[in-house]
Amino acid sequence: MTAAGPAVDALTARFVAALGRRGAMAELMAVASLGGAPQLVDTAPDLPVLAHLEDALARVGEEVDEQLRDALAVVTKRAAWTRTASYADDEALFAGYAHAPLRTDDDVVLGLVVLGPDVHYRAHHHPAEEYYLPLGTIGWDHGEEWVDEPAGELVHHAPWQPHAMRTGERPVLLAYLWFDEVDTPSAFVDP
Repeated sequence: MTAAGPAVDALTARFVAALGRRGAMAELMAVASLGGAPQLVDTAPDLPVLAHLEDALARVGEEVDEQLRDALAVVTKRAAWTRTASYADDEALFAGYAHAPLRTDDDVVLGLVVLGPDVHYRAHHHPAEEYYLPLGTIGWDHGEEWVDEPAGELVHHAPWQPHAMRTGERPVLLAYLWFDEVDTPSAFVDP
């Protein structure tokens, strides 16, 4: 087994602990049962935002901890980074964002998102229930007003709940979990 398996296990353990603190037992059990080899590629795709991964990983070490940063450094280099095709009309977002599923089953996806500096990920929604673990402080609008969500604190979105994100001068890495309707991609709420 490569070092990527234990690295994804370390990220999974962070979610298990955070879900347990929140009392989200059904989600905790689903994540704890995710197994199998991580979804990795030999060479990460050539996407513009991936030029910011090193700085995003540095923020993980600064704002969360160095152990998680080291684990994610192994995974991010081989993650199957992609972008939501319907986002192509928003050129700034499309250039400044990517996501990578790491482990999946029929009802659960564990993955990563990277957002470059000064990116506005407009209001969007999806049928999947979602938990984010920001790995750097990031501005978030959960449908009412912008707030700064601190690194390492679990963020929850119910199915179809509109939400938006924005970064500042530095990129940010986020870990995510999707539950239930995981095959339907996100869609922008506003035109």
